[in-house]
Amino acid sequence: MRTSAFRDRRQRGAFLIAAGVFMLVLLGFVGLALDLSRMALIRTELQGAADACVLASAAQLSGAADGPMRAAVAGQFLGGVKNRHSFQSLTIGAAQVQVTFSPTLKGSYRASNGGAVASSRYARCVVTAPNVRTTFMAVWDRAGVDLVATATATTMPSQSACSIPMGMCEGSGSDSRNFGHTRGDRIVLGATQSSGYFTWVNVMGTQTSGGLAPYVDALLSYGVCDVPTSAGRCIGIQTGVISSLDAAWNSRFGVYKQGGTALDPAIAIPDLTGYGYRPPPVGGAAGDYQSVRVPAREPFQGSIASFHTPAQVHQQWGAPSRRLVSMPVVQCSSSACGPGSKPILGWACALMLSPKSPSQDAEMEYRGRADDPASGCVSAGAPGGANAIGPLVPVLVQ
Repeated sequence: MRTSAFRDRRQRGAFLIAAGVFMLVLLGFVGLALDLSRMALIRTELQGAADACVLASAAQLSGAADGPMRAAVAGQFLGGVKNRHSFQSLTIGAAQVQVTFSPTLKGSYRASNGGAVASSRYARCVVTAPNVRTTFMAVWDRAGVDLVATATATTMPSQSACSIPMGMCEGSGSDSRNFGHTRGDRIVLGATQSSGYFTWVNVMGTQTSGGLAPYVDALLSYGVCDVPTSAGRCIGIQTGVISSLDAAWNSRFGVYKQGGTALDPAIAIPDLTGYGYRPPPVGGAAGDYQSVRVPAREPFQGSIASFHTPAQVHQQWGAPSRRLVSMPVVQCSSSACGPGSKPILGWACALMLSPKSPSQDAEMEYRGRADDPASGCVSAGAPGGANAIGPLVPVLVQ
């Protein structure tokens, strides 16, 4: 009897020990699962930051000399400053975001201050959360873990895009791919027999009986987005003196209307330079605009009655590519769409040349098809398939 009781106590003790060991093992597995789940979540947060970084960077690669520098700043801001990790409790920080560039997908990627070339078409972001501490795994390994996410993006033609509410007519040249125009051509937006004309197009797809306020707002902001880019469709068009658009047009040059309701540069954002080309130099103004005026942040060098250029407006408020815009090319000679409408031939990239007075025409410089990487235009919208002809939009490729 005594032996049996002792045996029972010994068995109960062995069971308690086994149960304790089992509970420790089970706790370890639970802790491991929690740590792995936490790290997976952090990696997801980092991947979102890397995607935001690289899309913002790719959108700045317009071929300008300072394109990689601006792309790196945009990527580090969107990927690092504006994103967080660890259940959104910790800031990533720009220092943890590495942005590099390459002309080809599988080429050598270099930083903006390490040899990146202006012709780079691919951006790559590596976002790191260093020394991430685990809770249960630290029992065996007290060192933190470096978590990393990588993304690569470029630009591709779109099936929808953001466009200014203006269009250009086809040219008279023989190059049908470029709509009868040649890179560097000066384009007058409107009829040349009068002054102060715009050619505006109904990219909004709405009735215009309520006035042009929506078109003014679109020109002040970043255009009209989700515009279908398919060729051949009919679009409303009007050519005429539209003085209400003068102030919106000029704001992109950092030139603002005096008196009345003054435009705020924080809302009516200017380009990095307001330097005007009237008339443009032989061969085109884009080279001088990109390599000289933009880096110097030069203001408009002239004066227009009732308008002024606030001091330091380009340094404080200027944004890239406010004058390098995507716009539809319409077949102005066609009557196939009936009164008030014209068929779209395609999409162009154009440089706004100069601010204007009410008696001056709005003038553009043709920079090429908007789906040509050499044109310098990048928009925002849905990427298209093999037959897409719209402006270039940032797209993730890795």
